[in-house]
Amino acid sequence: MDRPIAVIEPQMEEVFHAPFNAALLHATALAYPEVAISFRAFPRHLDVVRGIIEQYAPALLERIEWRVTPLRPAQSLLVRWIHSARLLRQTLAPGERVLFTSISRMQLLQLKRMMRNGDSVRAVLHGNLEELEIASQERFPLNLFTLQRVVLRPHPPGLRYIVLGQSIAQNLPQRFRPALGDLCLIDHPYHFLPVCPAPAHPLIFGIFGNTGDGHLLEEVVRAVKAVNPAIRFRLVGFLSNQDAVERLRPLVEDVGCEPISRDSFIARAQSITHALWLGTPGCFRLRASGTFFDALAYAKPLVYTANAYIDSYFALEPEIAIRCTTLNDVPAAILDLVVHSSSESYATAVQAIQRLRTQFTPEQQAKQLPVALQW
Repeated sequence: MDRPIAVIEPQMEEVFHAPFNAALLHATALAYPEVAISFRAFPRHLDVVRGIIEQYAPALLERIEWRVTPLRPAQSLLVRWIHSARLLRQTLAPGERVLFTSISRMQLLQLKRMMRNGDSVRAVLHGNLEELEIASQERFPLNLFTLQRVVLRPHPPGLRYIVLGQSIAQNLPQRFRPALGDLCLIDHPYHFLPVCPAPAHPLIFGIFGNTGDGHLLEEVVRAVKAVNPAIRFRLVGFLSNQDAVERLRPLVEDVGCEPISRDSFIARAQSITHALWLGTPGCFRLRASGTFFDALAYAKPLVYTANAYIDSYFALEPEIAIRCTTLNDVPAAILDLVVHSSSESYATAVQAIQRLRTQFTPEQQAKQLPVALQW
């Protein structure tokens, strides 16, 4: 029988990354139906992942072995180092294959130092890949294990990194590519709910998640409302501070600076007709976009500023979005949509989103995982 697979979240204690981890765990269990699978995480995180599996794949609950990782003690760097090293040593059990659903740069440094011949480890690199393009400003001792330094250290033959999309692999800085080795390429796995009917009211443009100081949104909304004040915008998330709330309150519905409840998020998401994705040139070259998946999850056609990550999927299904070369092009795109959108064109966009969604489902990713992981 093939060696067991341990799927491990080594750093997230709460809900962050839980939907991704649940979808990746689901895909792994489907990809290796005859292999013993365990999932290991801190208590709260494990409970959330288990709840998602119970919702989408209850038949897998009994097949997966659920192991709780003890909570970390005090957060001093030395204590974190010791605790992390202990966790990794326990993880690298002889005879097991290990899939880290995320990994910190400190843990990656420790992992490289302690891996033995015969260990087989795969580790997902999330948004921390962006650190490869930025000169670190950190001081001693954190500057001893910047991601740039850690990646360039000797690479164990049994370690391979997982990146979440072909566009990310293509945009990695050239000087680090040899050190990263042979990459495992997968699409970001995701659990999707059924598509709800589109709202019957006029178009409402929403923006998902943490919108920061809101300056990009404010620029777009002011330009649109200068031409047509009746066009509506809604925040499906929150702003970073009260100053941003005061600036945007006259322009955007439901603004606030606190994370909103899950029920409020769902209600607002279902109430909009289109999603906005606003970013500066060059962003999201080395990471997946959660806002993009929010738009897919609620089947909301996008108006977005060009970026490498979404562009790679827009090329597959152009009807999912209106692509704007720069932020300056977004107001005109919105104004044009309000005039020319029809129920037929909207239905076409939603159908394209539904087709694209199948690429990210655990069932589809399960078909790709054995080839990507080479297990």
